[in-house]
Amino acid sequence: MSRIQLIFQDYQEKITLGLCLLLSLILIFNNDSELIKNSKIKSLDTFSFLYKPFNWLDNQLFLNKKLEILSSENLRLSLENQVLKVHETENMRYREFLNFKKRDDFDFIGSDVISKGVSANMSSIIINRGSNDGILKHLPVLSSRGVVGKITAVSESSSEVQLISDVNFRLSVKIAPDEVEGILRWIGNDICEIVELKKISDIEIGDIVLTSNLSIYFPPNLPVGEVVSIFEKSDSSNRIVRMKLFSDLSKINQLFVILNEGIE
Repeated sequence: MSRIQLIFQDYQEKITLGLCLLLSLILIFNNDSELIKNSKIKSLDTFSFLYKPFNWLDNQLFLNKKLEILSSENLRLSLENQVLKVHETENMRYREFLNFKKRDDFDFIGSDVISKGVSANMSSIIINRGSNDGILKHLPVLSSRGVVGKITAVSESSSEVQLISDVNFRLSVKIAPDEVEGILRWIGNDICEIVELKKISDIEIGDIVLTSNLSIYFPPNLPVGEVVSIFEKSDSSNRIVRMKLFSDLSKINQLFVILNEGIE
């Protein structure tokens, strides 16, 4: 006699009982009577607590996945927003300079500041334009608001700019509207001093300072700054004017080099 037959004989009663119970349950739950339906509902309510841990786990997994997606989307939008802000700032600077450029027919080339040095009193910077781009020594350098310095050293792909904030920097300027001429030198905190101005000159706070016709390396009428104070010297026939630069030297990132500066 085979082993299967021996097992069936030993557990015949139990196997028969199990099959009968299974068949009974199938018949019961396939019955459409109201009594059976009510029994189904009650049994589901009774054993529903068994499903709660699984439902909670599913919900947590869904929420974690949703949180991950939202966090990723938030990061993406934040990065896009930062890029848009940078582009907006750059566009505003270029538009300001292009509006200024309409007044004089200059050829200029844009550049980015690649080094500001480590000194607190910044006197020079490096830009990413050089001799390969037509840059030469002594060419004027401007921001979108006005004069910031001039080229003092040139390599093939970069150049050094001497800023107005260098204590050795001098610039011949005139004060509009009377075009009183003087020499500009740096004091600090975007403030410059204009000396060798005649006392009889008519100067007022708020007057605009421009490059003069006497400047060696700068064409005339480039904007420089605005008069903020006037001092009389009792022992001299001259007066001293203090001027605030139009350009904030601590925030310059894009600059423009004038190529046809009109010098001899």
